[in-house]
Amino acid sequence: MDTASALDENTPEISDAQLQTLFAAIEHDGYCCVPDFLAPASLVTMQEFVESSVRASRNEYVAFKGSEAVKGSGLDQLAYSTRFQSIFSRLYVASCNKPAPAVEFYQILRCLTGKGMMQHSLNFHYDSYLLTALIPIVIPTAGRAGDLLLVPNTRPVRETYARNLVDKVMVDKIRQGSLKNRAARNPLSFTRIKMVPGNLYLFWGYRTIHANEPCDPNTVRATALYHYFDPHADSRLKARLGRRAHVNEVEPSVVR
Repeated sequence: MDTASALDENTPEISDAQLQTLFAAIEHDGYCCVPDFLAPASLVTMQEFVESSVRASRNEYVAFKGSEAVKGSGLDQLAYSTRFQSIFSRLYVASCNKPAPAVEFYQILRCLTGKGMMQHSLNFHYDSYLLTALIPIVIPTAGRAGDLLLVPNTRPVRETYARNLVDKVMVDKIRQGSLKNRAARNPLSFTRIKMVPGNLYLFWGYRTIHANEPCDPNTVRATALYHYFDPHADSRLKARLGRRAHVNEVEPSVVR
């Protein structure tokens, strides 16, 4: 078995018909879900990695960026699965009606727990990348579970980085208070994703305002994220401002 086949062995194959159903759901509902995307054995391996990492951090928030940082967890291998990559490239074609760029991920694993949990919750933002995939690894089964809140598809892909930056500053600095107040007073006004470990959730992270709710500090909420395609990667303004080119799930101040 060659390397590509080995990486695909535990990755479900999504047919073109299924892909069109997923695309329609993202457009209509703001997100789509592939239930039981991870094989049970793969999920257990990832959960063991999370458990070990949280223990090493003394039960405080910890995050990993890039496939090398999660080497041996199975999340690193998933990033190189051609079946997994195909989901992103075909969704790009369906959305943009042009050939997809090579699939290169900005990959994150976030383990939310402990005293600093609130610092990493309810931080509403747009992603820098067009498409976001979220795979829950560990989700609390009691108390607050850290549900994902979405305001779906509220903007198009901007033609310029400058216009994108205005959008992001508006959410990060100006609308942040009202969004947090809305989450407290009227949480049902958001599209809410109650996540199940091993499922795959996809949404237009660039176009969608989103944040995670808190979980209880004595529990663990661990999610793997794969971000694909930065529309402004080649922006001269972005390079001139010297800003980093990546964004994580809920910390909008990190990157533009």
